[in-house]
Amino acid sequence: MKALKRLIPIYIIMVYCVLSISGCAAADYEGRELVERAKKLHTELEAAHITVTDSISGTVLQEIDYRFAGDVIQYMYIGRDQETGEEYYEFNNGTELDTWHSGDEKWSFAAKGSADFYNYSRANRHYFADGEWLLDEHISAISSSERGSFNGNEWVKLTYDDEKISSYETMTGVKGFEQAYTFEEGDTGYCNALTVKFTRDGREYAYATYIGFRDPGKPIERAEPPALASDGEAAQ
Repeated sequence: MKALKRLIPIYIIMVYCVLSISGCAAADYEGRELVERAKKLHTELEAAHITVTDSISGTVLQEIDYRFAGDVIQYMYIGRDQETGEEYYEFNNGTELDTWHSGDEKWSFAAKGSADFYNYSRANRHYFADGEWLLDEHISAISSSERGSFNGNEWVKLTYDDEKISSYETMTGVKGFEQAYTFEEGDTGYCNALTVKFTRDGREYAYATYIGFRDPGKPIERAEPPALASDGEAAQ
């Protein structure tokens, strides 16, 4: 992930930590087939627009537009750290990597073939393009599950065991961890929303991931950081 690791909001850190849970026997739960199907369908997507929002403050912490151009993933990613106010922008069209971090006076560029260039492909996926990452149900720590429907959309809610979650060093103090999936109406089965909430050290956290399905034929455009646009440097 290289430069992307410079700014990864807490949502990503927390979900990544839960993904590391292992060593318990797999178990069925209510709605598991819906989650498994959505994981597969998301991995097969050719393009998407995804946002991760802090549900408490309403702040968009991460957003990405991506599409496959042949085997290569082209994308525009923006990450925001709510605690520090820092932002990170990353644009990759498969031949050029442009990055910007809060405080930089201009974009940094890396051309394909240079030491600083990297990209993602169908085999080496960006995590937002991988259903295994986005929709991992962490069954080793599930304590209960619910399934239902609303306005034609099906949903699955998973509740996790406090002791199993907090037994991992990176999850110490986490309680009330819940995930809820909403699946697209009809027989398609795509997940179009994933919510996560938990408490840690007395503080409440809640995040919502929304997935929109963009036209794979539409080129990815580079978004300009407001700090550069306001200084008249958008053309750089």
